[in-house]
Amino acid sequence: MAAYLCLSCTNPQTMCEAVVSFPKTADLEAEILPVPVPVLLPRYIGIMDDYLYIYKEKEEKLFAFFNLKDGSYITDEGTRGQGPDEFILLDVRGFNKLDDNCFSVFEAGSNLLKTVHFDGMKLSVQGAKPVFKQGVTSNGFYSLADSMYLTLGRLEGTSEYCLLNGKTGELKEIGEYPSWVRREDVVDNPPLFVPYLKVCAVHPNGKKVVAFYTRFKHLRVYNDAMNLLHDVDVQIPPCSSDFQKPVQEQPVYYIGAPCVTEKYIYVLCANTHTDSGQGELQVWNWEGKPVACFRLDRKLSMIALDDRNHKIYAIDSQIDNELYVYDLPSMN
Repeated sequence: MAAYLCLSCTNPQTMCEAVVSFPKTADLEAEILPVPVPVLLPRYIGIMDDYLYIYKEKEEKLFAFFNLKDGSYITDEGTRGQGPDEFILLDVRGFNKLDDNCFSVFEAGSNLLKTVHFDGMKLSVQGAKPVFKQGVTSNGFYSLADSMYLTLGRLEGTSEYCLLNGKTGELKEIGEYPSWVRREDVVDNPPLFVPYLKVCAVHPNGKKVVAFYTRFKHLRVYNDAMNLLHDVDVQIPPCSSDFQKPVQEQPVYYIGAPCVTEKYIYVLCANTHTDSGQGELQVWNWEGKPVACFRLDRKLSMIALDDRNHKIYAIDSQIDNELYVYDLPSMN
């Protein structure tokens, strides 16, 4: 059986919804802001109340900070280590915006959920608490409502997700992987989480989760108990998957952390195997309905949404001295 397919909508849990077009399409053009200090190997871009920050996993200083008002560079802060204001092995899927120019992040190297503050000059860790029991590892880390946390499937596990009760410490494996491709039909027969690699985001109220699949043009919306609400197959070319090629040659669709508001979900769709390779910014609502699709003038790797000032900040991980700013398009 060839592992080259356009998805069919078969799901025993809920009716699969096929999307064949977006109600709105347009082009987006970036304003280019020069970055005076090169940002090498960025892994995450995030928004605070007054600042933009970029996490740089491999550099001596781990965070670059910028003014949100005009995008101007401020400073680099945060060092690698186990001291009070240091960091070790941050999970880029564990960042979460908080109030008062703070964010939280899960530190996989220490099993701590850290609260980080930036005052415009200095970074400081204001709190840290252990999350998982000793010996339990995470695969992603997403904060849900009522002290619940979501992590993804384990290395050799058969469940697609795990739910952690932050009050009791109970960890529950939940959800079966889709059957869109047989594991034995994937080159090198990897663990299930590899072909079903995904990027996720949580609704601001913590009661819904969206998962976009990297190697399928497909998304799912769940409630906070990880019950499937909407199963969406995006049948807009290109929409094929090819698992018989080496991983580096397989088509890649959804990338980077999605950005969310109360109403909308913003996600990058790379379409890496197309001639242009520029990709697009897709907008969805929390009912799994397509809202808009914007063709991009840059090959973006990750985005951050400044909903207050109606801006989207973005970077291309292959270009270390530019920051891109887009006006947030109207959804009307």
